Amino acid sequence: MPTFPIPSEPLRLALIGAGTRARTIYQPLWESLAPWCVPVAVCDPVRENCDHLAEALGVPAYYDIRQLVRDRPMEAALVVTPIESHHSISIYLSSHGIHNHTETTWASMVCQAKEMITAARGNNVVVRVAENFFRMPVDRFAQTVRDSGYLGRIGRVVSYADHTGYHNNSRWIAFAQGHPHWVQCVEHAMAHPAFYSMPQRYHTEEKLTARFFAFPNDLLVMDTGFHPPKGHLGRHPRPGYTEWQGERGTLVHRAGVSTGWGNEQTELRYVSEEKLAPAQEAAGHLWGGGYADVVTPVTHETTGDVWTGMRAETPSGVIAYESPLRAFAKMGKVNQRDWYGVAVMDHVVDFVLAVRGLRASEFTDDDALMSDMMEIGARESALNEGRRVTLPIAGDLECDALEREKQRKQFGVDPLDVEAMLAVSFPRP
Repeated sequence: MPTFPIPSEPLRLALIGAGTRARTIYQPLWESLAPWCVPVAVCDPVRENCDHLAEALGVPAYYDIRQLVRDRPMEAALVVTPIESHHSISIYLSSHGIHNHTETTWASMVCQAKEMITAARGNNVVVRVAENFFRMPVDRFAQTVRDSGYLGRIGRVVSYADHTGYHNNSRWIAFAQGHPHWVQCVEHAMAHPAFYSMPQRYHTEEKLTARFFAFPNDLLVMDTGFHPPKGHLGRHPRPGYTEWQGERGTLVHRAGVSTGWGNEQTELRYVSEEKLAPAQEAAGHLWGGGYADVVTPVTHETTGDVWTGMRAETPSGVIAYESPLRAFAKMGKVNQRDWYGVAVMDHVVDFVLAVRGLRASEFTDDDALMSDMMEIGARESALNEGRRVTLPIAGDLECDALEREKQRKQFGVDPLDVEAMLAVSFPRP
């Protein structure tokens, strides 16, 4: 199982953004992350949020990113702010030689993500995306099954009603260990009575999106889901239903029909030799072949409300994933789940080790860009009646132009203007 090296000195991090996610997801993790990084400042123009979190962490509060950069108590920054602000903040930090790790979605437009990479590389800065979804238990186990060869070559992934979008794009990149060649997408919108899923999220329309991604080694991903993606309106709750389909069987993961997280079921379905043609022919019995006759439950292992691994005891042997953070995670449940904090810790540690030069990143800036390209390429395909869009994307995009104009109207400035966007406030709870 993988292990994480520990740097001789923890990385000094400034936390930019003190909203709900910074307080409820990251704040409980700092004790567990102490061998790798320590918070040294909090920056948020919303003074109440900034003061509250800074006091809780025992660090200075900053209300202006420019002042934070002038004082520079940090070596790197963790950016937990609204998506529209990511481009300007990342480029500003990179231009001052500050490594930055930015929440998902990484950028609103492909052109922005490309500029973030260019700015970082021009200043010898590490930039990464804070992607935790391919670090979830079932994804870690799926990667382990892939490497074990138990199901033979896994040639398809079929996902329904999970987090279709940037997060799932990253999951498929991590599983495929490469980038897709093309995407095709169709969408359907349906109006519904208005509701708030969060104070800042007001919904009047549900969008169904069906996407196909073709990866190297003849891996096809079919990803169908909704926006909003969290089981509203009685739809199948997350994490939905996903199959990793191999030559000899299937890894199946599904949510409880009405309860979603906490009641998932995971199992390995395997077709034994007896159900394949040679054995059938030898036995003179040609009925009932091809069915998975060896079904092994996959157990979710936890200690003290902290996820530690997943395990399946198949007739051929044990297939198991053990979290390399199991000895360090002390936070208990985060976001009501025993694994969520571990997955977030995982991407923070990965960033720290990249900055310190101790390990190559599991998910690079090029991967972060491709997740954006997959998302925006899917939208581009849908705008053009499901036309196949080649990846990586080159040239100008209609989707980028539409998003740029939308944000220009929303904020009154060009969203590609770094200085102008730094002056925009994004008050969130």
